[in-house]
This record gives sequence, C-alpha cells and structure tokens, in this order.
Amino acid sequence: MGQKNLENGVYINGKAQVVELLKNMSASDKSKLLKNLRLRRPDLAKELTESCITFESLWDLNDEELRTIISQVKPQILGLALSLSHVRNQRRALSLISREMAVKAFEIMQRDLSSNRTECLKAQQKIVELAINLNRSRIIQFY
Repeated sequence: MGQKNLENGVYINGKAQVVELLKNMSASDKSKLLKNLRLRRPDLAKELTESCITFESLWDLNDEELRTIISQVKPQILGLALSLSHVRNQRRALSLISREMAVKAFEIMQRDLSSNRTECLKAQQKIVELAINLNRSRIIQFY
C-alpha cells in the first residue's frame, strides 16, 4: 500500500486511509470485507477491526453484546457517555441494564453537561477501550 498510482495520480497512505474508508462503510459491507481479510491476513484484520471501533459502532452490536459492555461500566461513566448520544441509543442502553444502574446513569444525563463535553468524550473513549478489550478476549465480536 504506500505506492503512487501514476495512471490515476492517487496515493494511498496505508492503514490510516483504509481505516477511514472502513469507518464510512456500512456495517454489513465492513463485516464482509474484514471477514475476507481475516482469512488471508488475520493480524491485519484484527488491527483494522480495532481501529474501526468507535462509540457509534457499539450500536451495531446485538443487545447481548451491548449489555456485556455497558454492564461493566460505572453508571456515572455511562451517563456521561450517553449524554452525547441519540435518544434512541440512550433508551436502548438504559433498557439493557439493571434499573438501579439505569436510574443513576439517567440522573447524570439530566445534568447540564454542556461545559463538560471533554469529560463526556473521555467517558465514551473509556467504553470503547473496554469494547476493544472484550473483542480481543472474544467475549464480543465486532464485524
């Protein structure tokens, strides 16, 4: 990858561009591509999969896998992370955990967090890191 295509004048800058392309693909197309790559280059497929995991990609998981992730997150962290999410995703996440945890997370979400956007993004990143670790352990499966 890193070669210049003289005919088209296109330069592909390795993995970073592939990751950007994957992030813009539909979940089903991404899954097909990574599954085929996994057969030929499992190490590269693993690396690309992990690079593509974002907070938004969590919503592509089934309920059981999503529950596995969010049930391991403190309600305060979950509330901060969900505060930036679409209401549909907030409802889905809160419906998958215990009522006690959901109430605590919802209380955080109800606060004025406009000045705490950085903390909310950090909370999302913490959840993404947990998801990556669970994916590495094969407890959940992305793509």
